[in-house]
Amino acid sequence: MDIVTTKEGVLVTGPVTNIAVATAANAAVVFQASNWAQQVGTKSYRLVKITIKNNAAGPLDVNIGNGVGVAFISLAGPYFSANGMDRQVPEIEIPMLETFADITAWPTVLLAGGSIDVQVELLERG
Repeated sequence: MDIVTTKEGVLVTGPVTNIAVATAANAAVVFQASNWAQQVGTKSYRLVKITIKNNAAGPLDVNIGNGVGVAFISLAGPYFSANGMDRQVPEIEIPMLETFADITAWPTVLLAGGSIDVQVELLERG
């Protein structure tokens, strides 16, 4: 995990998460919010960059948000991903929203045997 300090907070890069199942009911956690017991106050997170790698999953949209299933709340997207291509979504294309919970992602549809890799970069405050 890369960490860079700025005047606004700390830039944190999450792990690369492979997602091989479509639909919001199977949304995968792509960034886990801090749950350190000795933490004082709350931390908020703002998406800065999203990287999507399409591993022969076909053309699809990727949704980024909080929660799974009917509790899924969209924070950004959907972002289109072409079959076999990489996509980097820069900060200018991401809504300026903050969240206090884990970040999840899910593709709208996947070809059989295909998957996507998702990585997010966030600004952590607090």
